[in-house]
Amino acid sequence: MDMVQLKNFIVVAEEENMTKAADLLLLSQSALSRSIHTMEKELGVPLFDRKNRKIVLNQYGKIFLKDAKNMVQYWDHSKIRLKEMIDPSMGNVSASFVHSLGITYIPEILKAFKQDHPGYNLSLQEGKAPNIIKDLLTNDIEFGFGTQYKTFPELEYTVLFKDKISLVISAQHRFAKLNHPITLDMLEAEPFIQYTSGTELKKLIEATINSFNRKLNTVYDGLEVNSIIGIVRANQGIAFIPDSIIPTINGIRAVKVEGVNIERPIYLIHKKQGYLSKAALQFKNFILNRHNLLK
Repeated sequence: MDMVQLKNFIVVAEEENMTKAADLLLLSQSALSRSIHTMEKELGVPLFDRKNRKIVLNQYGKIFLKDAKNMVQYWDHSKIRLKEMIDPSMGNVSASFVHSLGITYIPEILKAFKQDHPGYNLSLQEGKAPNIIKDLLTNDIEFGFGTQYKTFPELEYTVLFKDKISLVISAQHRFAKLNHPITLDMLEAEPFIQYTSGTELKKLIEATINSFNRKLNTVYDGLEVNSIIGIVRANQGIAFIPDSIIPTINGIRAVKVEGVNIERPIYLIHKKQGYLSKAALQFKNFILNRHNLLK
């Protein structure tokens, strides 16, 4: 049994779905199944009850899940402690963030943190909310920036700010000449550009529009925010994007939609318990202080 198998088991246990877990782990379903079966054989007991396509932790699995999380966490934190003993001045902080924060928010954070703490290194990666949570649970990263995909008791969620989501159009769009909000009828008739399936931003937008018993006329689907902005700027459709991005982009403008107000909370997410390096503690305090949340 190794750390990879333990991390695979944790994700399967949390998702209770082999297909979803395999997608998150970037493994084939057969490879993930073999990993779980090998672990069960070594332990001498089954860890899941399998019913059709759903798998649920049994009494042995529930006990082992807690131990697996402790083992993975202890292993990762031991590696950090040893590195700090070898070189106390060395510090690395690992964090992941949802794609839409990578245009303005994360670059500003990176620049400011490096100015205040030049000796520390930030390891950054982009990901969907489910992947960020998976990496936090398996100790592959220390911090996550994003929406509250799921609430897990092992994780601490701190709201950093509310991110307003606005409708944007090309500067050449006919709506650009209006001096009043557009109606839902007008929104519904326009070609709409939508985000990647499974992203919390797409779910939020669709849930809001559906609450008015309306449906978006989606012409392009499954795109990241940079591609969406490019298509909107070319006047090939309209889209909702985070308000904080808009001032940095030429050739687009925001328009109000009558009666529609969309916003999402952005969280700093990390493990509630366990060892945090000096660099990680400095980074956490830096983020909280930046948002006037440091107690």
